[in-house]
Parts: sequence; C-alpha cells; structure tokens
Amino acid sequence: MQRGFPRPASFHDERLRHASVGYLFDVISNGKGTMYSFDDKVSAEDRWAIIGYIRALQLSQNATLADIPADERSKLP
Repeated sequence: MQRGFPRPASFHDERLRHASVGYLFDVISNGKGTMYSFDDKVSAEDRWAIIGYIRALQLSQNATLADIPADERSKLP
C-alpha cells in the first residue's frame, strides 16, 4: 500500500517541456493539485529564476547536435 503525496510529473515530460513560462509561473505562484502555493514564500524574481533553471535542465536533456553552434561543434571529440 502506498501512502503520502502522489508522485509529481517530471519536468522532462513532453507536456511540461512545451508548457509556457506563464503556466509554470502560475503553478509555482498558486500551486496545483497537492502542490502548495509559493507566492508568499518565494519572490517573483526567484520564481522566474527557478523557471530559467527548469528550462536549462530541459534543454540539457533534450539537446541535439544541431543545437550547438557550428564553431563550438568543431571542438567536440
């Protein structure tokens, strides 16, 4: 028998990779499902920084060779 909170979605899920930054900001600010609101706990500036970090992680896991500038590609082994 499992207890506790349901497992949250991965930020690498297709749906969240294509979610707008406005959607992510709203969820962080107001919560969703069992996630609490962080509007009064995390400043708006920090919420945007969190979204930037999420996007960087998403890009790092889904990047292709074409995403690397040509001059940088030549430096790869």
